[in-house]
Amino acid sequence: MLAQLCLLLQHAVPEPAAVAPERLRVTLEALCAQPRLAGSAESRAAADYAAKVLEESGFRVERPRYQVYLPRQTGQSLAMIRPDGSREELGLNERGYAADERSLRQHVPPMHGLTHPGVARGRVVYAGFGTPEEFAALRAELGEELAGSIALVRYGGLYRGLKVANAAGAGCAGALLYCDADDDGAPRGTVLPEGPWRPESGIQRGSVYNGDGDPLTPGYAAVKGAPRVPLEEAQGLVPIPSLPVSWGTARRLFGAEERPPAPAALEVSVELRVEQDPALVEIENVLGWLPGGQRPGEWVVLGGHRDAWGFGAADNGSGSAVLLETARVLGAAYRAGWRPDRTLLIALWDAEEWGLIGSTEWVEERREELLARGFAYVNLDSVAGGPDFGASCTPGLVEALRAACAAEGVGAPDSLGVPGGGSDHVPFLELAGMEVLGFGFGGGSGVYHSALDTPYVVEKFVDPDFAIHAAAARLAVRLAVALAAGGTRLDGVRGWTAQAIQAADALPLAQRHGSELSAALAALHAEAERGGAAHPERFLRQFLPARAQARNLLWRSSGYGTEWFPEIAQALAQGHEPDAALRRVLDILQRARDFLGPAPDPALLGR
Repeated sequence: MLAQLCLLLQHAVPEPAAVAPERLRVTLEALCAQPRLAGSAESRAAADYAAKVLEESGFRVERPRYQVYLPRQTGQSLAMIRPDGSREELGLNERGYAADERSLRQHVPPMHGLTHPGVARGRVVYAGFGTPEEFAALRAELGEELAGSIALVRYGGLYRGLKVANAAGAGCAGALLYCDADDDGAPRGTVLPEGPWRPESGIQRGSVYNGDGDPLTPGYAAVKGAPRVPLEEAQGLVPIPSLPVSWGTARRLFGAEERPPAPAALEVSVELRVEQDPALVEIENVLGWLPGGQRPGEWVVLGGHRDAWGFGAADNGSGSAVLLETARVLGAAYRAGWRPDRTLLIALWDAEEWGLIGSTEWVEERREELLARGFAYVNLDSVAGGPDFGASCTPGLVEALRAACAAEGVGAPDSLGVPGGGSDHVPFLELAGMEVLGFGFGGGSGVYHSALDTPYVVEKFVDPDFAIHAAAARLAVRLAVALAAGGTRLDGVRGWTAQAIQAADALPLAQRHGSELSAALAALHAEAERGGAAHPERFLRQFLPARAQARNLLWRSSGYGTEWFPEIAQALAQGHEPDAALRRVLDILQRARDFLGPAPDPALLGR
């Protein structure tokens, strides 16, 4: 009888082959029935749907809510000012088409989340991609004339919030960010509605907040009744108004000469206006728990954001649909007798698009539990947008990712670097010190953050038979099963220390400082080479300062990119002596050595 029971449980293990492409199609259509702007009634309807699927799959559902600062844009305009003072209103609307009824309705305003409200008027300067070097070139060319201008900035190269902050730092009064056709328009292929690329009227919305989580509750959860810092003291908010504009509008501003080959002043002035309602908005995450059997106190989290800047079929209806399909497959096996050793959590986050807000608030609220229980986090964001597979992960998850890819016949990238910023893995990595992983298929369309990102594009051009969605779901099932198995060990310590040594060598430190840091890292790497740490998946937690709002001292995201030894790098960038920052890093490197040693302090194991 025992042998028969064991055989039954073996057959009950979740099978990736149980993923159903047609079910994924139905799920995406349901999620994209309405736009899902964070905190909106339509987004709550999608939350209801997700909760229903999780409950029907056997998961215990929680729906934590937070009151956060997401100022609603209530009005906007952009006018070109002629030399005689007359005005020409420039269009800020995306044009839909009859073939896709969703493209004709319920457009989210053309907006930048968490931009500054107000009116700005001035001469337009083309600032390229908006890097500090390009603004420095403009300053050298224009001198004081740069002050009070309106920066026209091309998307790409760096995070849009840094572009607007750089414009403000250069003295600009406002910023306009546009999608260049060379990046995602006609030069890439046929544009909508005949093809999947961005038409001239397409606009890319997005946040310009240079931070993560609710700006008014830094380091603690924005639950009802939580204290709020005054708006003028909030960190990471840009101080000038900004708007996204289309390639068609940008061409009007460039004039007959088209886009200049380098940053330059243009022969036109504009007035832009942004109006907002600053009232707090309630957001809601949807969480589904499947309890572990042997190790219920260790959590494996699979998550992705539910919110969007419109219907959001690719971003992130795809990830949300794949998460729900994964839940169905896991839940069916659970009902048939399979039990994960570790507890599985499937999460659909709200307000990621505004600055990773839903996930960050939850991590801040549950940080102590995550420090003690968090095992791994898998992020699913825009996972089925084309044929090209990409992935990144922290060192402890390289082996698990490569094994899952091999089993599914997917070619994993040769280099699996640590994920940069810009998605919901960030708080798990930087605040809870967990090993994280993200993957997805892309490269098939140009409708990112557009009102035109609808199921029509997916079903007509990108993934008609939902084979790409199914491939992503099969990978997610494999990763969930493998990570939830008690025999799976995540040991990326040697990878972390080897990468840290390389990063330290690139820092422009004085010889004395460089020698101290190199010696400390060499000693840590030697300890890592010995192996044998009881909980290597908790290694990164040793680099978390005690202050709740403080982030990792070893590695940190920066916009979409990354930064090693961030406090040292910041001191150097500001022209300061790095002694104090170096001392903090050396102290924490010693703590990491103690954690890896033969008899670590039990307090270190609890982090």
